[in-house]
Amino acid sequence: MNRIRFVIPSIFLLAASSVLAQNPTTTIDVKADVKGACQIVSAAEINFNNLDPADTTDKPASGSMTFWCTKDQNYTISFNNGLNFSAGKRRMKGVTATTDFIAYDLTVTALSGKGTGPSTPITVQIPATVKAADYRNAAVGAYKDTLTATVSN
Repeated sequence: MNRIRFVIPSIFLLAASSVLAQNPTTTIDVKADVKGACQIVSAAEINFNNLDPADTTDKPASGSMTFWCTKDQNYTISFNNGLNFSAGKRRMKGVTATTDFIAYDLTVTALSGKGTGPSTPITVQIPATVKAADYRNAAVGAYKDTLTATVSN
């Protein structure tokens, strides 16, 4: 019987000490919030090159823009009217003949989609046209306009 008296308190003592010896634990959340962003990587000019007033065909040209937006971020690309907009038309202004203008049209005015991340940038073409009637009576020399492209997210 003495053995039983000794064994029973020992079992309780072992059980109590193992409960007291447990290491407490908790969980810790690890969080992040990826923000949507867009970045323009590069842009290539729209260059109609040499316009010959004797030619009676409209002249197409195309520029491009490469950009990226955060993966799955909605984006919209828009273009302003340029520096020389008048009477509902975008216009290139004469560099030396500063009172002369040549109107041009952009085929695309806005684009939208979802971003694919910086490791897979997106390139969009920016097609434009100069109508023969708009350069037929233009003065000799260079013409230029500046468009602003905006990527909104």
